[in-house]
Amino acid sequence: MKVEYVPVEYANPLVNMYLSDFSKVGHLFDYDPGNNDSFRERQKAIMNDYHTDRRALVRILSEYNKGLHCGEKTLDNLKRLQDPETTVVITGQQAGILTGPLYTIYKTLSVIQLAHRAALETGRDVAPVFWVAAEDHDYAEIDHIDMVDREQNLVRLKLGYNPPGKMSVGDIPVTEEVFRLIEELEALTNPSEWKKDILGKVAGMAREADSLASWFARVMSWLFREQGLVLIDPMNRELRRLWSGTFQAFLDQSGEANERLRAGVERVRALGAEPQVEKDEDNVNMFLYVGGERMPLLKAGDSYRVRGRDDTWSIEELKTLAAERPEQLSPNVVLRPVAQDVLLPIMAYVAGPGEISYYALYRDIYHLFGQRMPVIFPRANVTLVEGSVAKNMYRYGVEFSLGKEGLRERLNENLDAQDRLGIETLFDDYTKEIRNTFNKLVDKAAGVDPELTGHGSESLNRILHQVEHFRKKVNQYHRKANDTMIKRFRRMEDQLFPRDNWQERVFNIFPYLFKYGPDIVDRLAELPLLENNDHKLIFL
Repeated sequence: MKVEYVPVEYANPLVNMYLSDFSKVGHLFDYDPGNNDSFRERQKAIMNDYHTDRRALVRILSEYNKGLHCGEKTLDNLKRLQDPETTVVITGQQAGILTGPLYTIYKTLSVIQLAHRAALETGRDVAPVFWVAAEDHDYAEIDHIDMVDREQNLVRLKLGYNPPGKMSVGDIPVTEEVFRLIEELEALTNPSEWKKDILGKVAGMAREADSLASWFARVMSWLFREQGLVLIDPMNRELRRLWSGTFQAFLDQSGEANERLRAGVERVRALGAEPQVEKDEDNVNMFLYVGGERMPLLKAGDSYRVRGRDDTWSIEELKTLAAERPEQLSPNVVLRPVAQDVLLPIMAYVAGPGEISYYALYRDIYHLFGQRMPVIFPRANVTLVEGSVAKNMYRYGVEFSLGKEGLRERLNENLDAQDRLGIETLFDDYTKEIRNTFNKLVDKAAGVDPELTGHGSESLNRILHQVEHFRKKVNQYHRKANDTMIKRFRRMEDQLFPRDNWQERVFNIFPYLFKYGPDIVDRLAELPLLENNDHKLIFL
């Protein structure tokens, strides 16, 4: 595999500043991810601020990861986590079908590599951890995968099952729809020496799993079994008990948390960026499970309610719930990062572009609860380039930095180069000649009756319409004569910018596992993915 680095810009100016000029946004964060001293400073802060019972935490996580059939390196990392000087580098993602989009894999690889770097900087053990966002209830974002099928068409495979209401993914069972999707994946991909075994493994994991989130965790544990990855499911009831006091504090301080969020929003706006979170004054930034659904908890005068229901709760009732049944409460996107840091000794969080924008709002919320924000480290952004695509990029002078629009322009340039007839010039000249000749004819005919000028104009437009129709036909036949080149460009666009998006946000890892072998993840882990903040092109 070969890696090339390509500078890119994102639509969000805050992200661009974070990646290329941190000094402009440094006041929004506690640590500079580009300064190695940040890791040593963070180590000291954890020693002062982290108070969770490590033995209880390690026991719970060890039982959970053993249940996922993790590798020995994962168990070794968990043993080290009992040491009060051991920290973690963490990331998280929704529990997508078959791991979801590729960036889930790249976030995890970034965590593994950053944990190694942080260990070198601090001289202490650092474990890589993945937070399975099992609480999330946005089912439409996780119920499908996208890929290119054996006919080179972009396709989406989707679960036909729709759970009722806003159920957390950790509560959605594995149904026969999962096995139907696996069969569909088998039918739409080319045979390979690894495919049958891989599909057998993921089907076996699905049969063992009691939820879609559990299936996701098993697949991730298998993919990263040689990398020592530790997985954590926040819906684990024993873990929730470790959060009991934290949830009570969240309820007590919800008003002040909203004030600090509002201030963060204004600071981001002052930079010319649009905040990722808009403050709803009534939102407590917690969810309450009601009838199996994860519902936003809202302030209603002196009471609390959830949208669409008549029930109300007092603050005392909610704090009692947090103390006795914390599994009934769940932090939202604003408070979840703080909850993570209470639970784990987090050296750094590996964030995608969207998450960087979220964290830019949260520094003072961390401080409210006696925490400091960890190092927010940008994940590797990656595009995989297969051999046939790389060959066509070279053949037609296509550079990734051109983007999808530039790719289409390059196609037109190549089509023009193949146009030995000079179609556009030929038709432009002929159209001009017709206008001139016909207008002279109309001028002479107007000598019979001036009203003929209008009829002449209408006739000219009809003639020019036919000429344009013929121009389109000639171009169609020209494109047909260059059909092979057009198909090559379409394949490049589908592979590099599928659905007008980054490849990593659309495609799934499994077609690559089938084609290049299940160890492709381990081979990717050996590449310099954190060398800089440029986009990485990995040539397979």
